[in-house]
Amino acid sequence: MATVSKGNCYLCGAELGKTAMKNHILKKHGEGEQECVLLKIEGAYEKNYWLYVDMPPKSSLSSLDQFLRDIWLECCGHMSAFRAGGGRWGEDIGKSRKVGSFEIGDKIVHEYDFGSTTETLITFVGKTKRPPQRKAVRPLARNVPPKFPCADCGAEAAYIDTEAMYDSENPFYCEKCAESRDEDMLLPVTNSPRMGVCGYCGDQDTFAFSSLPFGDERP
Repeated sequence: MATVSKGNCYLCGAELGKTAMKNHILKKHGEGEQECVLLKIEGAYEKNYWLYVDMPPKSSLSSLDQFLRDIWLECCGHMSAFRAGGGRWGEDIGKSRKVGSFEIGDKIVHEYDFGSTTETLITFVGKTKRPPQRKAVRPLARNVPPKFPCADCGAEAAYIDTEAMYDSENPFYCEKCAESRDEDMLLPVTNSPRMGVCGYCGDQDTFAFSSLPFGDERP
């Protein structure tokens, strides 16, 4: 796994580490009329993939489920669930449950696809405020996309070979070197813990996050 220690704030462009980003958001961007809960979201087993978002206490986990599908997970319309205690053996948490019902410091797991499962760890890290938004989930920060070297030439990789990813130290290939691989086994390098799984090809268009800022998304 590539080492990635920093991310970008979508409100001001600051580049900071994961913990520093939490403090930055709470101190620099925690103002407005709408009470919110700040969430840290990270891959349960790939913690170099991470996000910060805020949500009003009265919003439900179903909004967070849709957000995670759009930015990190959706490939084939798989089922999903939230659980306390971790993984599929944890206690099921209904998607209608409100964000404000959790305590600061609580952790829950989101599971997407009960076959080739991707698990996301969600931590309730603080209380904050924001200007009114149209959507329940407002993205605040995201890790810098990791870069992987091509196994053949060392150039920046564009694809992961899903056939080789479980038995090779480096299953990544650049555009040119990928031409010699089985096309049916290639998936694009993505900024997501679901990279290389099932048919996942990257963010949905509505959450490409290619521009700043997000603070102007108001009614």
